[in-house]
Amino acid sequence: MDARDFFGYKHEDEEPGRRSEDDDQNGDRPPLPEEAITLDDPAALARIDASDMLARVRALPRQLAQARRIAAATTLEARYREVDAVLVLGMGGSAIGSDLVAGIAGDRLRVPLVVHRDYELPAWAGDRTLVVAASHSGETVETLRAAGEARSKGLPLVVISTGGELARRAQEDRTPLLKYEAPGQPRAAIGFGVGLLHELLVGAGLLVDPDPLGPAVEALDTLLEQGAPGIETEANPAKQLAWSVFGRIPVVYGAGPMAPVAHRWKTQLNENAKAWAMFEPMPEANHNAIEGSLNPRELSDALYVIQVRDRDEPAEITARYRVVEELLGERATNRSAYWSEGPSRLARVLGAVAFGDLVSVYLAILYQTDPTPVTLLAMLKERLARATD
Repeated sequence: MDARDFFGYKHEDEEPGRRSEDDDQNGDRPPLPEEAITLDDPAALARIDASDMLARVRALPRQLAQARRIAAATTLEARYREVDAVLVLGMGGSAIGSDLVAGIAGDRLRVPLVVHRDYELPAWAGDRTLVVAASHSGETVETLRAAGEARSKGLPLVVISTGGELARRAQEDRTPLLKYEAPGQPRAAIGFGVGLLHELLVGAGLLVDPDPLGPAVEALDTLLEQGAPGIETEANPAKQLAWSVFGRIPVVYGAGPMAPVAHRWKTQLNENAKAWAMFEPMPEANHNAIEGSLNPRELSDALYVIQVRDRDEPAEITARYRVVEELLGERATNRSAYWSEGPSRLARVLGAVAFGDLVSVYLAILYQTDPTPVTLLAMLKERLARATD
């Protein structure tokens, strides 16, 4: 069975993204680099970004502020606070927020935080495990099944969702529910994904000395204004990086709290720009990925390495990046570094997330691709549903 059989299209012309020869003659093929549009034309941005993903990205600070209010209204019993571990159930855009919280606050958490992407609970989950089921839609099959197992075992369970079956079950059995409103794609609700879990852990007494949300919101407002659509390319670093990546495959490096940020960049480039992308966590990349930077030599110009850096990174990581720069320089690999800014780790992580989100949308526009729809993901879910009926 090949891809056409699995996804349900039987002819090459039906494959997503494939253009016919007639389309090419009519000018409806994907643009070549020399044919790219400007990012400074409001009409072109509105035409391609038809569902206004740029506005969703710029809503991140407001989502954080709303998340704080929602979490503050939630009271947890002792069994939700007296735990030995936190297990977050989630997939895709609903899980990455938890990865980011682990990067932001991992060294200040009283207990381990583990993000679990699967149908079943891990064997170690027990009575003193706080289970947090996070699903934007409330219909994620993996999360629903694992949450159901946690419920049947009587484990302390909290639900984070906009609604759906997950929220309905939580309301039926009075499971603590952090319900929020965010129309659109799960990946566009990252402020809730981070803010709700971060504040839940603060309220449960599991996160000590937390970074305040207020200064982070202010820093995000400033950063997003600098990268706003109305700021022309020559003064807009997000647009500039999108141009640098255009026509190439980005490989995103990140260390410590910036490792999940690098992962976020990769998935946003996938889902928004519909583009190939990879990410590499440091220092692990120095033990394998660096060796793969040589071949095939003729494709070296097809890659673009982005280092997502933290101003407070350890000296050991700085030294590693310096050596990587030297080695990549010998291979003439296209590359640049993005340095996160902000008054706290929370602000720097979310600032780097917001910047990467902007880059991914601007890259989609350069490819003349609407960033919002996820056609292949929808097709995959439909085919899997048929296969399991």
